[in-house]
Amino acid sequence: MVIALLFSLLMAQATPPAKPAPPQPQPTTPKPAPAQPRTTTARQPASTAVAGMAITATDGRGMPFADVTVELSGPVSNSGKTNAAGQISFPSLRAGTYRLRFVGDEITAFEREVILKAGAIEKIAVTLTMAPPPPPPVVAAPVAPAPPQRPAAGPVGEPQLGSLTKLADREKNTKERREILLSCSGNTRNMLLVLTGEQSQRIYDAAESTYYVISGQGGAIVGKLQSVISEGSFLTVPRGTSFTLARQGNRPLTMLWTLSGEPCETAK
Repeated sequence: MVIALLFSLLMAQATPPAKPAPPQPQPTTPKPAPAQPRTTTARQPASTAVAGMAITATDGRGMPFADVTVELSGPVSNSGKTNAAGQISFPSLRAGTYRLRFVGDEITAFEREVILKAGAIEKIAVTLTMAPPPPPPVVAAPVAPAPPQRPAAGPVGEPQLGSLTKLADREKNTKERREILLSCSGNTRNMLLVLTGEQSQRIYDAAESTYYVISGQGGAIVGKLQSVISEGSFLTVPRGTSFTLARQGNRPLTMLWTLSGEPCETAK
């Protein structure tokens, strides 16, 4: 027993000590990557390309319409007239929706909508309609002239009776022109006219005159007629006719003057 124990001790001393196991590497946590700066994509600038339109206006047979006014409204407003070939152009326009209006004396007004894209030239062909011919002028029917109005009748006068010779003899020495009313009834008046000189030209538009010479001598111009008048002469003057009377000699020219057609103001 003692021998076995000693043997074990000797063996333990003869066996070299075991080398310690190398240390195992510890797992490491990876460090977070540094934050990268945020980048933004720059917006592309809007297109600045301009647009335009070229218009040709024709009739139904393809013939050009010249001198047609084209009115443009929309993002840009403009106007102009088509040339001899029926064409007009509107350059330097912004993109968008436009309304075209065609007007002129020879066409029926027409409107059209056009959409323009940026950078594009739109070619537009328009067929216009001829305007209808103007209606014939209205000719008014001739208006029949109104019948001449008959003058209103004046008041009825009283019966008269007298001597013209005595009246004329009584006025033979007068130096002034005189009109002595003898009678007046309805539209007729009778007067004793005594002329001591020349009576200026007269005209009655709505009355007829009759003169009968009682005494004296004179001259008369009635329209285109001219004559010497004396005792027993008479003359008539239609309405609207100019006439002139004048005394000749030393005695007054005395006449019975009848004026018909003008109402009497006061009956006699």
